[in-house]
Amino acid sequence: MSSKADMLEKIRDAVIDLDDELLDKLIDEGLKSGADPLEMIMEGMNPGLTVIGEGFDTGKRFMSDLVIAGDMLNDATGRLRPLIESGGKPMGETMVIGTVEGDVHFIGKRIVGAVFTASGYRVVDIGENKSAKEFANAAKEHKATVVGASAILSPVKAYCGNVNKALVDAGVRDNMIYIVGGWAFTDEQAEEYGADAAGVSAIEAIRKVKMLKAGEMSMLKDR
Repeated sequence: MSSKADMLEKIRDAVIDLDDELLDKLIDEGLKSGADPLEMIMEGMNPGLTVIGEGFDTGKRFMSDLVIAGDMLNDATGRLRPLIESGGKPMGETMVIGTVEGDVHFIGKRIVGAVFTASGYRVVDIGENKSAKEFANAAKEHKATVVGASAILSPVKAYCGNVNKALVDAGVRDNMIYIVGGWAFTDEQAEEYGADAAGVSAIEAIRKVKMLKAGEMSMLKDR
């Protein structure tokens, strides 16, 4: 195994083991050896987070594991992003994510943001209890190609339809994937509220976005 492959595997294992101190040390060592910061995210941390996410989906890992891993990746990516962008390599497409008006939950949204960051997206988290107009303004300002609306509470799930309308009114809806998420959110509800798909977990959200981009799932406008 090459030293580069060995380093990336160690980074992956540090994420799987939730060892933030080791991850920091490995990032330091990687930077000193001239490793590509984007590769450390995409080929080291991302596979580690995927293992945890799949473990959570099958009941082998806990929600707390996802939260800790998400925080680790957010911290590491925040540290590496300036180095990536100063080297002329943009983080990639932009995702805007937030929790809809009337809901202040943030853990699930934070995990989704970490998964999309690890997949190469520049994630703009607008926070919780956000109006449809705030979603649309952020999407327009940051030229988002993906917008994610989180709604955990059943009474506010329908507000995701307001977000879709605001995106349409702002003239940006046709240029993006709009995905919604939260416990027990169904694709049928997503379609009712004008979204392209629903993701009940972070792993499902990124999987469906990739399928939509590849044409393996139809966008709402094409159904």
